[in-house]
Amino acid sequence: MTPIRVRERLKEMLGDRCAFDVPMAPLMTWRVGGKADCLARPQTVEELSAIMHICSEHNEQVRVVGAGSNILVLDGGLRGITILMRQGFDRFAPDFLTGDRVRLTLGAALGMNQAVDLCAQANIAGLEFIAGVPGSIGGGVRMNAGTTRGDFAGVLEEVEVVDADGRVRQIPREKLDYRYRGLVIDGMFVVTQAHLALRRGEGADIRAIADRIIRWRIEHHPMDKFSAGSTFKNPEGDHAGRLIEEAGLKGYTIGGAQVSEKHANFLINTGRATAADLLALIEHVRTAVHDQFGVMLEPEVKIWGERDVS
Repeated sequence: MTPIRVRERLKEMLGDRCAFDVPMAPLMTWRVGGKADCLARPQTVEELSAIMHICSEHNEQVRVVGAGSNILVLDGGLRGITILMRQGFDRFAPDFLTGDRVRLTLGAALGMNQAVDLCAQANIAGLEFIAGVPGSIGGGVRMNAGTTRGDFAGVLEEVEVVDADGRVRQIPREKLDYRYRGLVIDGMFVVTQAHLALRRGEGADIRAIADRIIRWRIEHHPMDKFSAGSTFKNPEGDHAGRLIEEAGLKGYTIGGAQVSEKHANFLINTGRATAADLLALIEHVRTAVHDQFGVMLEPEVKIWGERDVS
């Protein structure tokens, strides 16, 4: 349980943007999960910095949620402070440089598909690879979201973060340690905005490319179901979806959780799943694939919270 003094300080600062015992399921793309002890919704870098500083002073655990994809919140909920990055932090600021170069600043709470739409309107090319990908810019940068067409590591120039002590830091690309589906920075941090190196383009061409990618995703991925995006990272030289399908697991169901029949690397909530169902299905898929192929799949989704409901 979050200490009373921390609750009081956050409530005093944020007012009704600080709430307690908040159900997380409606905020997550999987539509499952227990309650957060304390949900804080900052709108400015200054508020976020203050929240992080307060939590550091009291040694409180902090988690950050953006659009709610790529995360499984367990049924027992989240202890400590959960920061919801959905209000404010939606900057879209292009700087048209010499030649065809564009330096684009994107706020962490801006949706990735919204960013693609705005790029098409502003004749900015190079971000089409995230078309149709669920989530927000902050999560995309943090997880190095991408497809076969590219990823954030390929376009990021600088990232602004607030660290565990509440300090605002500007970190250039050369000092970032990007890996497959992950960004490594020492300690706890929250992405507030990203500066991307893109280029001028033709809006109609950008829109056509993005629409073609989205149509492909709708055809091949269960976009109409509750999911968190791809569940497992692709092992080197292979694809998680292929291994899961070859293991005969398409359509396999535990409770209300199911391996998608459209794409095996998507686990879906059929409408009545619990987090426990999804966790059991994740564990079953990993075991089955390992038993058949000797490959232990690594979850791409983050698994947070307590298993048991108190």
